Amino acid sequence: MPRLQSIDIDPVDVDANGIAELQTPSGAGDLTLDGALISGGTYTSGDGGARQIAVITAADDNARTLTITGTDADGNAQTETMTGSQLNTTTTESTKYWGTITSIAIDAATAGSFTVGTVDELASKTIKLNRHATTGGLIHLDVTGTINVTAQVGAWDPDDYSNQGDMPWIDSQDADLVGATGNAIGNLDIHSVATRVIVNSYSSGAEVQVYLSQGYK
Repeated sequence: MPRLQSIDIDPVDVDANGIAELQTPSGAGDLTLDGALISGGTYTSGDGGARQIAVITAADDNARTLTITGTDADGNAQTETMTGSQLNTTTTESTKYWGTITSIAIDAATAGSFTVGTVDELASKTIKLNRHATTGGLIHLDVTGTINVTAQVGAWDPDDYSNQGDMPWIDSQDADLVGATGNAIGNLDIHSVATRVIVNSYSSGAEVQVYLSQGYK
């Protein structure tokens, strides 16, 4: 019998200031996490995955360094820094996906205000695969609403990396599983060690159910 696994990704609406509302730090320290998505001083994704976030800067703060601390979709600790042109009167999205955020620290007083919130991109938890199986995992994407999703795979053991964002991922070679906007089914690459599903964009109310089956041999 094959192994059967599933993930329910049910994205909540984007909230541009849901993590840190408009504030101008007067010195080094943590931004105040005071948005609508904060509970008990911590941001926790409610999507069945982890979210990319956006930092909006209102002035030229390219000399500053912002450090985000929290966890990935699998609950592993991670950090990310933004600096230079990323903080220069612009909106910068994080590279990593965040299951939780416990602090966002700035290294000195800022020239202008900062706002932090979510965007319409997220990652599922990591699903480990049997690299010794003679076939790749069969993945089924059951889509509701307007959403764009991609299945990614990795050739390295996730346990060799401290967090999901540090592991090298590539899009599946099955074109039906890349940028899918409707129901899709396809095969993951043989000998892949792990997979995850990325939501590239979505509209309010959309969701995707992910079903994965793979033989033991």
